[in-house]
Amino acid sequence: MCESLDSPCCKIPTSNREFWVAKIKRNQERDQQNYNILYENGWRVIIIWECQLTTSKIEHTMREVEVLLNENLLALYRKHTPSPYTFDEETFPMAAEEGL
Repeated sequence: MCESLDSPCCKIPTSNREFWVAKIKRNQERDQQNYNILYENGWRVIIIWECQLTTSKIEHTMREVEVLLNENLLALYRKHTPSPYTFDEETFPMAAEEGL
């Protein structure tokens, strides 16, 4: 079973198909609301499907997770670290203001 119709390994059952499509869509809407709440609270969501953990795909999947974790860490670092290139305009007036 899948949680998303967009999943690369999603297979919707052929029996009672309308029920399953409706259920999956409700799950998607609920998940999106939860992802939005997490995002608003500073979290980033990484989704890993079971089919991405097969022997032939797990190394690639873990590299993708590593990249996403590093990007998240860098974003957090940048958010809390002042840029070394910021300056106070009162301390460093513009050249035009000095009458040049």
